[in-house]
Amino acid sequence: MAIQADSNLPAGPPGPARPSGVRHGVLGLLALAAASAYLTRHCIAVANTTIQMELQFTTEQMGWILSAFMVGYLAFQVPGGWLGTRLGPRWAMALISLLWSLFNLWSARVYSFLPMLASRIAFGAAQAGLVPIATLVINDWFPERRRGFSSATVETSMSIGGIVTMGLTASLMERYPWREIFSLYTWVGVAWSVGFFYYFRNRPRQHPWVNEAERDLITRPPNSDSPGQAVPSSREGRSESVEGAGSSSHPSPDSPAILLARMIGSRSLWGICSQQFLRAAAYAVFVSWFPAYLEKSYGITPGQAGWFAVWPLAAAVTGLMAGGLLVDGLLARTGSKRISRSLVACFGIGAAGLLTLSALGATSAPLLVGLLSAGSLAGSFSGPPSWTATMDIAGRYSALLMAVMNMAGIAGALLMPIALGYLIGHIERTGGDWNLVLYLIAATQLAAALCWLAVRPDQPLMKAAAPQGPPPLEA
Repeated sequence: MAIQADSNLPAGPPGPARPSGVRHGVLGLLALAAASAYLTRHCIAVANTTIQMELQFTTEQMGWILSAFMVGYLAFQVPGGWLGTRLGPRWAMALISLLWSLFNLWSARVYSFLPMLASRIAFGAAQAGLVPIATLVINDWFPERRRGFSSATVETSMSIGGIVTMGLTASLMERYPWREIFSLYTWVGVAWSVGFFYYFRNRPRQHPWVNEAERDLITRPPNSDSPGQAVPSSREGRSESVEGAGSSSHPSPDSPAILLARMIGSRSLWGICSQQFLRAAAYAVFVSWFPAYLEKSYGITPGQAGWFAVWPLAAAVTGLMAGGLLVDGLLARTGSKRISRSLVACFGIGAAGLLTLSALGATSAPLLVGLLSAGSLAGSFSGPPSWTATMDIAGRYSALLMAVMNMAGIAGALLMPIALGYLIGHIERTGGDWNLVLYLIAATQLAAALCWLAVRPDQPLMKAAAPQGPPPLEA
């Protein structure tokens, strides 16, 4: 005889609610911001020789124009982080996207050297807050055990933006003037700004679509899979009363003098800034002079050079995502931040230097690009460790120290195109060895690998204290 359930028995407890997943949309928006920024940033690399011929710039002048972006980008890193802290990421990111779009349009409307130089400096200044503000968003919206993947996603999107820029611009330049192409790219940043402001809120608690399960997931400790174990972090002590307020509503008890002294005396911070300087300098080759280098050294057309320039950037996408997954996986398996950050980065960028050396004497452009692309893939493994190690060391000062690290990278990316402009000019005038460019790239990559030996992400800059908001950033 069938047994019937007793309808009078109390129902079991409801299952746990599924996290609402708004953070995934936030990550998607950060990825689109990075891609759209690089779309407008690197289109000038493909148009390099066309602009030089039309406006009659010398090779040295073109080197300065390619580096002018980095002048503004370097100078406004800390002010950009300060803007994100004071206004909050929602207002700050929307504002800087509008500004860099307008300044890119300015570049499309100039006809001489100094105005072009000024437009690129202003353009760089507008984009300077992107990385520091994105760090604030990742710190507030993602659990510590997923920061490697989140950081890798943003960095990967930068490379994707570069890939799209190189390929799309190379195709469009066969049919349209470079000024029209620059103007078209401007509208991408404008559209992103509107969408971001509509969807995003500064912190999960302020977002009407975020449920309690997602808030719990975001604050869960790295080694816990159980809900209800919130970890104290910089996000908990921040004021939530004003939506537009930034992340520094409460002053930190730490003296600025103490913070500055510890920053200057931190071997890890010196190591991570030095590797960023060198790594960014090596990467700058591929997004500035690389198409022109291929044209001049192998006698190929600008369109062919633009498509070849896509290969190292495409390889970087794979390396960044694989590096992000490896960083998170090794942290979960070993519990060691030094292994998951420093060791991964050291081996990755070191392998890139060796692969660059193997490209010496390549007899064809495809062979050269293939070897350098393999190096780009290996070197990109060091991208996610750079972000995560900085957050590990900085704690609640993530925006400030990320700005400092990024400034070091910008300095490298600024100097490399200038140095290459003079080096390539010298090679052309004297009939010198084009392998000198490869020696320069390899040297910066191998030196960056050595810098990672000094980085200890398991040793934070400041000791943990009662939850407080980060201090106001002083521009």
